[in-house]
Amino acid sequence: MTTFLGRHSEPDDHIEQLRWLGHDVRVVSGGTDKVSVLEAFATGLDLPDWFGRNWDALLDALRDLDPSRDGPIELVWDHAGALREHDRESYDTVVDILEQAAEERDDLLVTVVTR
Repeated sequence: MTTFLGRHSEPDDHIEQLRWLGHDVRVVSGGTDKVSVLEAFATGLDLPDWFGRNWDALLDALRDLDPSRDGPIELVWDHAGALREHDRESYDTVVDILEQAAEERDDLLVTVVTR
């Protein structure tokens, strides 16, 4: 399941609520083009050295993401609005990848914040 929050929502409150519920919250921030968004995911998720910084590698990395707790992983892609405005194709691709990974995993939930 993917939750979308717009720029006028309260994403910080949403993140705190997820933590309170016991979710393993992982925040990835920003990206204005394909290169910078892949770097944001690599950094934000502390992806392994084999991460190839391409769309297929992102999906593979999300499939292999290890939970650090017993609760579900909540991946929050924050500040996604800049990519949506400047490179809609890449934004749509990232959303598709996040949704595919969430569909394949019972323990992965996704929130996209377009502020």
